[in-house]
Amino acid sequence: MLEQMTKRKWNYWTEYKIAFDYDDNGGFWFPCDENGNLLKDDMTPTAIENYEWCMAHPEKFQTYNRKVSFERKSVEPATGICKCGHRITLWDEYLGACQCPHCGRWYNLFGQEVNNPETWKDGDDW
Repeated sequence: MLEQMTKRKWNYWTEYKIAFDYDDNGGFWFPCDENGNLLKDDMTPTAIENYEWCMAHPEKFQTYNRKVSFERKSVEPATGICKCGHRITLWDEYLGACQCPHCGRWYNLFGQEVNNPETWKDGDDW
């Protein structure tokens, strides 16, 4: 069993974009903050040129310079200390198990040590 286990953690945030849509066939979206302020530091020079072109051509777009938001989520996987002393991340590498990259031991997603999958014949062998 892994020591000093940390639980997986869900992260939630809202992402904002400025939308310029032609119709259902595409358009441009650019990063902005919750107030609709363009985040130029997050953009490449080409993206900035595209934004400036979009602002100069409102007649091209069905949706013009509109702030949109998206609810996002991600998970930080559980971790624990392997018997070899290294902290490992628990992730579904192979059939609900993962291998310590330092010593080669295998663990299930609950942090319990399991046999090497190469030895598995059926579910009773785990």
